[in-house]
Amino acid sequence: MDDDGSALAACTLGVGDRAHRAARWEALTRRSLMRAVTCEHGVRLVFATSPGVADELRSLVALERDCCAFATWMVHERGAELALDVMADGADAVAAVRSLFQGPPG
Repeated sequence: MDDDGSALAACTLGVGDRAHRAARWEALTRRSLMRAVTCEHGVRLVFATSPGVADELRSLVALERDCCAFATWMVHERGAELALDVMADGADAVAAVRSLFQGPPG
């Protein structure tokens, strides 16, 4: 915990694992990301559903929950879209969440 009582924003992946994970996220976002929106406590990513997208998104989210436990990772199905909300408490944790997804369109 940091001074404001929120979880410390730290990823537990090694450098090689981080690169592999980032490549998976990049492939998924390139394939089906429709928009990314910055929220007060993090980000919302909205993906178009197509074969394999839901499975890959849920797989990545499960992995992220382990290594980036300072954030809350929630997938919501919304018709033909999947929304991923990644939220955190505390300025440093919110900044870390946003930095994970810098650069996507939206």
